[in-house]
Amino acid sequence: MFKKIFDFVKSRLFITAFLLCCIFLLSILFWFWGSLVAFNDIYIFSSSFLRFSIILIIWLIVFLFFLLKPIINFISSLKSEKRLKFKVLKKEADEFIYKSKRNFFLSLKDAKETWKNDLKTKNLPLIIIIGNEGAGKSTFINYSDIEYPLSDSLESYKKFHKSTRNFALYVSKKGALLDTEGNYFSQEEFFKPTSSDEIPEDDIDKNRDFLIKKNIWKKFLTFLNKNFFHSKLNGIILVVDTVIFLN
Repeated sequence: MFKKIFDFVKSRLFITAFLLCCIFLLSILFWFWGSLVAFNDIYIFSSSFLRFSIILIIWLIVFLFFLLKPIINFISSLKSEKRLKFKVLKKEADEFIYKSKRNFFLSLKDAKETWKNDLKTKNLPLIIIIGNEGAGKSTFINYSDIEYPLSDSLESYKKFHKSTRNFALYVSKKGALLDTEGNYFSQEEFFKPTSSDEIPEDDIDKNRDFLIKKNIWKKFLTFLNKNFFHSKLNGIILVVDTVIFLN
């Protein structure tokens, strides 16, 4: 806990907010009591207009230092074609994340309603299952003899799906398994640069799938930070296709 507090105190956001609060407080003090400051019995700040002008100049400097460049970059990018494409990608990723969260909470709700007081989610470890697409992650869960409840809306999915297309949560009395789509594990395969200095954002159309997968994966890991179980993550199971591995 103290490490998190210390990291937050060192963060740029906290330092910036702290400096702005200090400048704001000094501005208030200067406005109300600046007229009392005197040099050789001369009250140089007695004029309210002068005090207001000084405060205004200080805040203009603060504005130029902290906010001018980000605002200019934002305005210049409003009509950028690349920015519009990024917004489309973000919207698609957000829709996918919404469905993944919905299924996540459905599974959690089904488990709580099935086992009621016998289930203490804060005592359950969370294990994430990763591996290439088609490696057998979903099969591993379906034939593992682990007892977990599924609502009618997800039962057919469990029986008939061949590969996970989202983040599927399976909750048992002893732990929770999180099945993932194989493409998130091997998302780098969607990015094939032609030169060493190329980044995915250089060509959004070409690297569209990679950028979407990367965005979804990052957002879902952020979602897991809310810590629904004993810890954010207790372990990882890597499922390997033995045929491909041996060959």
